[in-house]
Amino acid sequence: MRHTQDPSNFTIAMCVVGVVAIIGFSGWGIHACGTAERATLGAVDQEVDRRNFERSQGYREGLRRDFDELMLQYAKARSDDERTVVLSTLRHRVAGAPPEAVPADVKKFIADHSK
Repeated sequence: MRHTQDPSNFTIAMCVVGVVAIIGFSGWGIHACGTAERATLGAVDQEVDRRNFERSQGYREGLRRDFDELMLQYAKARSDDERTVVLSTLRHRVAGAPPEAVPADVKKFIADHSK
């Protein structure tokens, strides 16, 4: 006796396979689009976030405290080697900060103590 498949069961099975395939390809497509968006717009978003952070009052106040602390360490240094290290650190921090965020007195301090 030969067993024949019921056409309605085969149709249901093919529909299930089709739906699973569509969901799988959709998930892959969404992932690919997200990856492409991060690769293209992610860098722009990061740059905007960085600029906004550098313009924030908290960032500017933190820089000011950092510069003040280094200038105080320079004044308290007991040897030329210590002063050289502190001045080098201060120059490094100034070089990493946006030029408009560096106070004039810090620029003058570096200029006055440079050899």
